[in-house]
Amino acid sequence: MAKASKKKEVVAAEPVEVKKEVKKKAAAKKPAAAKAASVKPAKSAVSKKNENQNAYLVIDYPVETEHIYGNHYAIRIGASPDGYVELSFNDGEWIPCRYADGYWWFDWVYFTPGNYKLASRMIGSNGEVVKSTGTRKCKVC
Repeated sequence: MAKASKKKEVVAAEPVEVKKEVKKKAAAKKPAAAKAASVKPAKSAVSKKNENQNAYLVIDYPVETEHIYGNHYAIRIGASPDGYVELSFNDGEWIPCRYADGYWWFDWVYFTPGNYKLASRMIGSNGEVVKSTGTRKCKVC
């Protein structure tokens, strides 16, 4: 009985070794162009990241799910001094904000009741986006 179990072990081990050899042969037959395409570019070839990795940008007000009443609301955005700030409503066009008293502001007037999603982004001196926020939801009543 011991011999029979040894044969089963040997038979089971052979296909595993054959599969490994097949994979090696397939990799060896891969054309040079396909190999070159799968190689990652060097770090110097990768596009340059943000100007300042320590840049910060946050929508201070309105807070998440805030209800807004009235006909004027000053949106306040805190940001590092790495560029200028723009604001977008409901994934629409980007509108520039004004800088005053250490914050970026957007004077929101003549808005209509409804749900809104706000997002902001910081544009650097080279015209590229340095930082962007996620969406901030609020409701105008």
